[in-house]
Amino acid sequence: MSAPYRSPIPLVTRAGSKPTAFPAAETARAATYLIRLRHFVVAMSIGVYAHEEERRQRVRISVEMEVELPAGGIGDDIDRVPSYEGLVQGLQALAEKDHVRLIETVAEHVLDLAMAHPMVLRAVAEVEKLDVFPEADSIGVRFERRREG
Repeated sequence: MSAPYRSPIPLVTRAGSKPTAFPAAETARAATYLIRLRHFVVAMSIGVYAHEEERRQRVRISVEMEVELPAGGIGDDIDRVPSYEGLVQGLQALAEKDHVRLIETVAEHVLDLAMAHPMVLRAVAEVEKLDVFPEADSIGVRFERRREG
């Protein structure tokens, strides 16, 4: 007599019901991790009004990047991850550029920087002007972009 079949899939039961198997997992996605740059504050020439062109304003930028974990892991190898320093340098260079009218434009440029590395699958950029309304800490936008394909 052979041993009873044991499913490799754990069975779920409710009181008084028959055991049922979990549904088969769909095709597994690649493992990912998040890189976050939070509350990076720079002075920028930004705004739609004439008085905003006369002085730079404090802008807070936060970026989150969902990154595909490389096959075989990171292995403590800096060449196997997107450069944090490159992101910060790109944001600093963005802040030094000519006047920009809209924080939405800045958010699009931040996403361009974040998505430049091919391992980045998704990025979120938050851009906030800090000194606009005395009644509020900030006014800002949140943009998200996913790599197609």
